[in-house]
Amino acid sequence: MSNTGIYVSELSTSRHEFKKYHFCRGNSNKRKTRLGVIVKGSGAYIYLSKKLNVSEGDVVFIPENVYCYSEWHGEPDISVVYINCFLHTETSRYEPQVLMLSEDEKSSILQISELLSGGEYDALEAYSRFYRLLGSVMKKLSESDTPLDRTLQTAIKYITDNWDKKLLISDLARAACVSESTLYHLFRKELGETPVAFLNSIRINVAIEHLENTSYSVATISRITGFNSENHFRKVFSEYTGTTPLKYRKGK
Repeated sequence: MSNTGIYVSELSTSRHEFKKYHFCRGNSNKRKTRLGVIVKGSGAYIYLSKKLNVSEGDVVFIPENVYCYSEWHGEPDISVVYINCFLHTETSRYEPQVLMLSEDEKSSILQISELLSGGEYDALEAYSRFYRLLGSVMKKLSESDTPLDRTLQTAIKYITDNWDKKLLISDLARAACVSESTLYHLFRKELGETPVAFLNSIRINVAIEHLENTSYSVATISRITGFNSENHFRKVFSEYTGTTPLKYRKGK
């Protein structure tokens, strides 16, 4: 594959650190390409009817403009470091994938991340190192053969955009232009869970953010995250995190 004409813009870095469990909602467009190192924990990226499992030490490539969400688990720590950029190339189409990089290349990602957190001259060095790294990365990328069937993506986006509203499966099926039974089958087959379980993943993640960052009562958090009762919220929270909301707040 020729790398002619490939360049990057808006190089930046981000570090994501969580405890025990975290659900990251995706972004439907304008998300940068990400090259990341899973420093601690394990997780899965879900996109286009596929699931990419990752664990500590893996290097992951997430291309821009692919709607992708992720779910993370740690014992208890979760830490992921990304280098982000817009990758300008017209030669190939990629999908999320784990890359087999050397330890030196993996260390280079973390070093570039540190440089991007520094001053403007550090940023110039970061660009220089990133281009050298990109030459190796591009040779190892597998081109996508995934058909652009967006049915599941449409359903996922509808849930992530409307998780805080009263969400009926009939509305979801209508948005995805399929029957309710087809929708259940699609979620079970591709994600291993029901649409309701997926919705609850988002709501529990939002609840965790409130437990960590606000003084709201459990009853209030239950209400604003869309659960029909506090008891139901406590039950689902325990299923996802292995503990109660109050114990989670005290132990964070």
